[in-house]
Amino acid sequence: MKNKFSTFFYFPTSLRNGFLALFLLVWCLLSRQLWALNFSQTNEKMPVYSVHEMEKPVDLKIEIPKYFKLNINEADLQSLVILSVPDFLARRWVKYSENGGSFRRVGDVKKLYGMSEPLYDNISKYLYVKEAEEKLNNPFIKKSRAFRCKIIDINEADSAQWEALYGIGPYLAKRIITFRESLCGFVSVEQVKETYGLRDSVFQSIKTCLNIETILKPCISINYTNQDGLSKHPYVRYKLARAICLYRENNGFFQHIEDLKKLPIVSDSIYNKLLPYITINNL
Repeated sequence: MKNKFSTFFYFPTSLRNGFLALFLLVWCLLSRQLWALNFSQTNEKMPVYSVHEMEKPVDLKIEIPKYFKLNINEADLQSLVILSVPDFLARRWVKYSENGGSFRRVGDVKKLYGMSEPLYDNISKYLYVKEAEEKLNNPFIKKSRAFRCKIIDINEADSAQWEALYGIGPYLAKRIITFRESLCGFVSVEQVKETYGLRDSVFQSIKTCLNIETILKPCISINYTNQDGLSKHPYVRYKLARAICLYRENNGFFQHIEDLKKLPIVSDSIYNKLLPYITINNL
C-alpha cells in the first residue's frame, strides 16, 4: 500500500520545479489584480479647493503711517515704537540724545549698539536730520522744555551747579571738580573740556554758561616743591617732576621761571600751560 501511494504522488524534480514556478506566476498575477482593484477604490484625490483655501500667515508687523517722518535727534519712545524699534534699543537711542549726543546724518544711527542692518533698512526711509535754528542759537532748549542757562564760576561751582547744566550728570560733575582740584584751579574756560569723559558737543553746549571770576595764585614752586608734589599736577606728572628735581640737584635753584625751558622735555606748549601755576618762590 505504501509503495502504490508513493508512486502515485511521485514527480520528477524538473516537473515539480515547473509546477512551483507556474504556481508563483499565477499567485503574482492574482495579487497584482487584487492590489489594483483595491487602490482604485480607496485612493481619493485631494480636493482642489483645499490648496487655494489655505489660511494665509498673519502679518504681525505694525503698520507705519505713510507720511510718518522722525527727526532722529528728537526721537522719543512713542515714535520709535511706531517704527517697531525694540524697547532696549529705543531707550538707548533716547538716552543718547538726552545726554547731549546728536546725529549729523541718518546713517549715524547705525552706530547705536544693537542696531541691525535689516532694522535700519526698514526704518531709514522714515528718518531725517534737521538742524533747528532755535537749537543752534539756544542749546538749552530741548523738546518742549526750556533750560535756562545760569552763569557759573568754574573755580567755585559745586556739584549741584555743574549738574544744573545741560548734559552734566553727577559723575561728570565729580570728574570736573576732581580735575579742577588737581590743577589748582582753572585759568581758562577751555580747560574744562580737558576733563576725562566730557564730550566736545556737551562742552560747546555749556560753554556760554561758564565764566572765571576767581583769580588763582601759583601752587607749584619749581624750587621747593618735592618730586611727589610736582608729579601730582596733571601738566607735570612723573617724568617732568623727575627732570626738575635732577636740575635742582645739579644746578641749584632756578633763578628765573624761564629757566624751566632749559629742560629738553619742556616744549613751548608745556611751558605755556604750566606758567600760571608755577613760581620760583617758596609757597
